Order: sequence, then structure tokens, then C-alpha cells
Amino acid sequence: MSNLLYQLLPIFLYFGLGLLLKKTGLADKSHGDFLLRFVFFVSLPLLILTSIPSVTLSIDTALLPFINVAVNAAALAVMYLLASGSRADNRQRGTALVNAGIQNNSFMFPFIIAVFGQTGFASAVLLDLGNALWMASVMYLVAYYFGGEQHDPFTMLKRIAKSPLIWSLIISLTLSAVHVAVPAAVTTIINPLAQMTSPLILVALGLFFSLTLTNLRLTLQIVGVRMGVGLAAGTLLAWLLVSDPLTRAVIIACSAGPIGFSALTYSSLAKLDTALSASAVSISILAGLIGIPLLLFFLTANA
Repeated sequence: MSNLLYQLLPIFLYFGLGLLLKKTGLADKSHGDFLLRFVFFVSLPLLILTSIPSVTLSIDTALLPFINVAVNAAALAVMYLLASGSRADNRQRGTALVNAGIQNNSFMFPFIIAVFGQTGFASAVLLDLGNALWMASVMYLVAYYFGGEQHDPFTMLKRIAKSPLIWSLIISLTLSAVHVAVPAAVTTIINPLAQMTSPLILVALGLFFSLTLTNLRLTLQIVGVRMGVGLAAGTLLAWLLVSDPLTRAVIIACSAGPIGFSALTYSSLAKLDTALSASAVSISILAGLIGIPLLLFFLTANA
């Protein structure tokens, strides 16, 4: 346990740095938004390019995007049943579905890198491919359906197609398939930026974190479904479909991840209950900071 805590210590220090910067007024959520954009457009694509080309593709890795979609679908289905039987209004039900149906793999990346290294990170990225496509299609439609407005269902798919993450993943998978490594001269240049990914994500999470809560009962339901049902579905699918122990552990860990920040974005764009969404996202981050290390200890202890 002490070795795991030592591996995870930088995660809590960087998150705490974000909290400290926010508390002292040196930075705020707008700076956190910039950091996440920098990660999305620069450091994370470069990290993908330095990690995935060295991965040997297999049936297990090919299944990863589909497993993530199935985990998200399970959480969405359970939340739909709970929300349908509640007293929540239409906007709140839509918010609950959007938050329960979107996973925050970016939150998990620092944990996965710290414990499972670059090989584990590559599996987490492939999982996130399924999450991105699911978010851009099904969850986009769900958000605007409950928001009561009509929007082009292909808008987010077009944005995803332009995403540097998608293109870095396509290039990386192609290099892996043909067994071509990224040139050493290129790696030397991009690796310092790539290694900034985890610290920047964690500092940004600290800047975004807030415990201003609304509708606590429904908030806890959403977080419980996202992380609890996600964990149960991910564990079941990992043991049924995946043979590699490390890949299986990554699936289980990521399936227990908190709510994605995109849920808050969708709630705002579709005019759903943004206060409820913000509460659920923040509580899920707190639950992740406490629960994910415990889950990783269990997974590594039984590896």
C-alpha cells in the first residue's frame, strides 16, 4: 500500500496545487479551462503519439472502445429507470442521464500512467475512443432531446472528426499496425510537452473543483450510477472478454471513473439543470480522489 501511495502522491500534490492557486486568487476556472484546452489540443495528442505506436495490437485492444460504450450504455439505462420513477422534472431527468452517461477518462489518465505506465495509458486512450464517439452521438442527442430544442445531430461528430486526439490516435494506431516507431529526433522534441499532460489535468481539476451542492439526493444517485454501475459493468465485461491482466485492470479502473466535464458543457448548451450537473461532477471528482486509489490498491494487490 505504501508503494502505491508513493506512486499516487504527485496526483494529490498537483490537485492540491490547483486548489491552492484558486484559494489564493492566483488562478480561477478560466485558467483551468485554458489548461484543459492545452491538454486537449497539444500535450495529450503528443502523449498518444509517444505511447501507442509501441503497443502491439490484439483482440483485447480492439475490443476496448466497444467495452467503454457498453459500460456507458449500462449506466445510462440504470439512470433512465431511476429518473423515470422519480419526481424530477424533464430538465433534471435529462441532466441526470447526461451526467450518468459520460465518463471522465481524462481524470483517470494520471492514475493509470502512475500505476500501469505507458502500456496501461495506451489501453485507457483506446477506451476513451469509444467514450468520445458515444458522447458525440448518443449523449449529444439525449441532451438536446430533454432540452427541448432541435439541433443537427451530426454537429458534434463533425467536431470529433476534426479533433487532434482522433488524428493522433489514427496516426499512432497506423504506426503500431505497420510496426514503425516515431523517429527518435521527433520524440526528443515532443516528449517534454507530452509529459506535462498529467500535471496539467490535475491542476485544472483543482481549479474547477467546488462543493456548492444542489438537489443532494439526485446528485448522489447520479454519482452512484456513474461510478457504481460503471464499475460493475466494466468488471463484468473485463472478465468475460479480456484475457490480458493489465488491460483488464485498466478497464475496471477506468469504468469506475467520475463524470466527464463534457456533461456540464452539454447541460449548459442544451439548457438543462447546470447547477445539478456541476454538483454531480464535483462530488464525483471527490469520490474519485478517494475511491480510485483504493480500487487501484485492490487491483494491484490481486494482480
